[in-house]
Amino acid sequence: MVKRRILLTIYALFISSYIFSQPQNNNTDDSFFKEFVSRNWNAESGLTGNTITDIMQDDDGYMYFGTYSGLMRFDGVDFISLNRLYDERYDFLSARTVFQDSRNHLWVGSNDEGVTCIKHTGEILKYTAKDGLPNNSIRAICEDKNNFMWIGTASGIICVNRQYILEKLVGFDKLPNGNHFTVNQLYCDTAGRMWIITRTEELYCYTGGKIQEIHMIKSIENPVVTTVAQDSTGAFWFGVAPHYVVKVVDGKETVYDVGYGKQRGTAVTRIFQDSDKNMWFALDNGITVLHDGVFSYADTSNFLVDDNINQIMEDHEKNIWLALDRGGIQKLSRGKFQTTNISSTVNAIAQDSFRNVIWMACDNGLYCYKNNKFIENDLTRLFMNIRIRHVGVTSDGSILLNCYEKYNQIKIHLDGTIEYWNKDDGLAGNKSRVSIQTKNGDIYTGTITGLSIIDHKTGEIKNIYKDNFLYNDFIMCLYEDDEGMVWFGTDGGGVYIINPQTKEITKRLTKDDGLVGNIVFKISSVREDEIWICTGSGLSIISKTTGKITNFDLSNGFGSDGVFQVLLDYTHRVWGTSNQGIFNVKLSDLDEVIHGERKTVHLTFFSKLDGIHSGGVTSTSVSMQDDKGRLWFTLIDGFTMLDPLRNASNNYAPTVKIQSVTADNEKLEITSDLRRSRFTVNVAPKIKRLNIKYTGISFVSSEHVQFKTKLEGFEKDYSEWTKERTASFTNLKPGNYIFHVIAKNPDGIQSTNEATLYIIRKAHLWQQTWFKIVMSILIVGITFLVVVLRFRAYSKRQEEIEKLSIEVTSALAQTIDAKDKYTKGHSNRVAKYSRMLAAALGEKEKTQERIYYAALLHDIGKIGIPNAIINKPGKLTDEEYEIIKTHPVIGSDILKSISSMPEISIGARSHHERFDGKGYPDGLAGEEIPWIARIIGVADAYDAMTSNRSYRDYLPQQRVKEEILKYRGIQFDPKVADAMIKIMQADIDYVMHE
Repeated sequence: MVKRRILLTIYALFISSYIFSQPQNNNTDDSFFKEFVSRNWNAESGLTGNTITDIMQDDDGYMYFGTYSGLMRFDGVDFISLNRLYDERYDFLSARTVFQDSRNHLWVGSNDEGVTCIKHTGEILKYTAKDGLPNNSIRAICEDKNNFMWIGTASGIICVNRQYILEKLVGFDKLPNGNHFTVNQLYCDTAGRMWIITRTEELYCYTGGKIQEIHMIKSIENPVVTTVAQDSTGAFWFGVAPHYVVKVVDGKETVYDVGYGKQRGTAVTRIFQDSDKNMWFALDNGITVLHDGVFSYADTSNFLVDDNINQIMEDHEKNIWLALDRGGIQKLSRGKFQTTNISSTVNAIAQDSFRNVIWMACDNGLYCYKNNKFIENDLTRLFMNIRIRHVGVTSDGSILLNCYEKYNQIKIHLDGTIEYWNKDDGLAGNKSRVSIQTKNGDIYTGTITGLSIIDHKTGEIKNIYKDNFLYNDFIMCLYEDDEGMVWFGTDGGGVYIINPQTKEITKRLTKDDGLVGNIVFKISSVREDEIWICTGSGLSIISKTTGKITNFDLSNGFGSDGVFQVLLDYTHRVWGTSNQGIFNVKLSDLDEVIHGERKTVHLTFFSKLDGIHSGGVTSTSVSMQDDKGRLWFTLIDGFTMLDPLRNASNNYAPTVKIQSVTADNEKLEITSDLRRSRFTVNVAPKIKRLNIKYTGISFVSSEHVQFKTKLEGFEKDYSEWTKERTASFTNLKPGNYIFHVIAKNPDGIQSTNEATLYIIRKAHLWQQTWFKIVMSILIVGITFLVVVLRFRAYSKRQEEIEKLSIEVTSALAQTIDAKDKYTKGHSNRVAKYSRMLAAALGEKEKTQERIYYAALLHDIGKIGIPNAIINKPGKLTDEEYEIIKTHPVIGSDILKSISSMPEISIGARSHHERFDGKGYPDGLAGEEIPWIARIIGVADAYDAMTSNRSYRDYLPQQRVKEEILKYRGIQFDPKVADAMIKIMQADIDYVMHE
């Protein structure tokens, strides 16, 4: 077959003049902000307003935002509003400025209510004009080197000394305008001097007990200073209206024009240096950053929500926070990924080290990318609006393209020569999807109708079709291994292996051979002696040494069955694409599964919070790793790039804090003992459900922080890792508990210290030790009396003493019955029926007597139930019914100390168990239920049906028989139920009723 050639002479010119040329440096860099992921919170996200007046992070890691509706505290997930509406101790509504001093006290300056100091002990101090403030409108707060707090107001300044007393320092009598001026900013420099910037932009400095107006800027005529800051070298930076910054080092001035756009700004509102030594300048029309000697700009035309910036700062995790005048809070985090969006799907991406560019095969043409910019050249123009399915660069510098148009298979030589083949030239089809050039120079082309092999010497084309060799001829991917064998995957037919010498198929692998799936997206060798096959059902790893296949899918932790492609970075993490997006997993974790050392792995998926601003990935697109180790992932709307080294793990451990405790939906007070760093909460006896809310303070992927908890005294081990931020406990027994919680960030960095909460669960009256002692003494006394009477059975007074013991026990039973006006005499009748049942069941006289006494006291637990519930005329609520159901346990606890007659306690505890296991309190079933309790249970039910109630008279005897037979083997022991029926049959006149 003849090869088709096109010679583009202008392409050679393009090679020499365009690709290898370097773009000129215009002293600006538009790529700086691409490294950041932006996130915004406003009034719709939980803030109390969209105007943010100030930002601060405290030592615990909480972020504080000043608003005109109060002070907002933020942990990365939840906002808490601190003002008088939240807690009456906070006697302010607005927060115009906020500051944490060296003693960890929080100072809040309001718009018109003075200053509030929230001490770390919880004590609140308040200062207003009545106490000596120049004005109640607070504009700035700062601490000097002597730990005096400087308060800047709308009418001058004043200090709070170390004893928290307002004080005018030496030299304050020389303040301009008699201390009647509006303070815009207070700044204490590294030498301890206090800089004061006023609303009229005069600049003052207080040092050595003197205050003086500063005129140090000479390079700008009549400079109007708007802000001041120092960098890490000690150099001063002054914001000068309208849009200039002056750097002063040893008297030498450097002027920067930081204005940008048509509206270049009227004021520099803040100057800030981040931890990477970049200088940030906040203006009233956006942000300018000076980095590496160049400027980058941001405003509402690219990603800022609002271009008027009131404050800017960096937190512990190197996030940049912006206080916006109309747009709330905006956070800039260095994303793991840098995403570039275009109006087309990127089907494949390849590095061209010969031409020093990146090529991208897109649905609307061929793209060329260099130095963080797309460039246009003869090739991009030639293939404009042609759907390019694949691009690759060969070892000799040729570019291989595949498309569905007339060219089909294209090869662009390094010298500019272009060859192409289509079906007319002998290809297996006109829609080619992928190609590679093997070590021997042959080109393998995968089409949707077969595989074509173009011989590099003769140009002859050999095709492998479905009709002769292939089960499925839709070719999805191609790969040449170290031995030169060519592997190709199909859309449902598994994997085929070709010998490059004979060009014949030597082997086929499918699910029947152990592969996880037959739809094959990619084949690669992530490391030596292994072949990794990505399929629509998971990932298969084949050991070339042993032939063993290990599969990864949903069954062993892969969060998605479909795995499109995998890449290995130089930190030994495996990165992949799937129908859930981009993920990674430790290679060592996969190895542990391969070697049988673990059963599952955990994948970490990434989203827009990590910088992936995209609709997702596709199954057939090809991503790559460049020669710098960076990973380039193709997207349906562009590409995203990851540098594993530059985007290292977030090593800042989250700070764990207990947020709040609620009991039955009511907030409980947490008391603190700062000396022992101990926090305690008291829980009342009536409480059913206890909720503990906690947080792990982190602002990098905050929603993905995970927690482990343990309630010491209730649980032996910590829970599994979870994203839940609330732990709930119900019906805790009286006693002392300690709640523990730890956290880890998405990169696995665990909190240094755990948060603990001491819980004191109060006891009910009947649960308290003294009550149990009194009741035990009473019961023991009664029991002792019974025992004494038993020992005197041989005396002449045996009958009299036995009668007395019965009367005493009956009196106690009547005392119990007296609590319930509807069940008078119930305990005596149940005891009588229980004894009759015991006799009918063949029990000995002694056993009958014990059953009788146990039945007499079976309801003693009702002593601990409120009368209002026992005697409630209407239907009980669910909560009231649950309280009623506690009386067997209460009774058992009271009686369990009577060791000589343990059946008394057993009868009290288990007489409400059911034969089918649906009773209470222990859910016992069948013969698990003590024999004495089964007898008392039938007697108890019989008396309930044959007693009068406020809403009915006792039931007819036939109805009672029907009920007992109906629930025989369900509620009642069949043997006991049958005995009860026999007794009822003997009761011809139906005298056994109330």
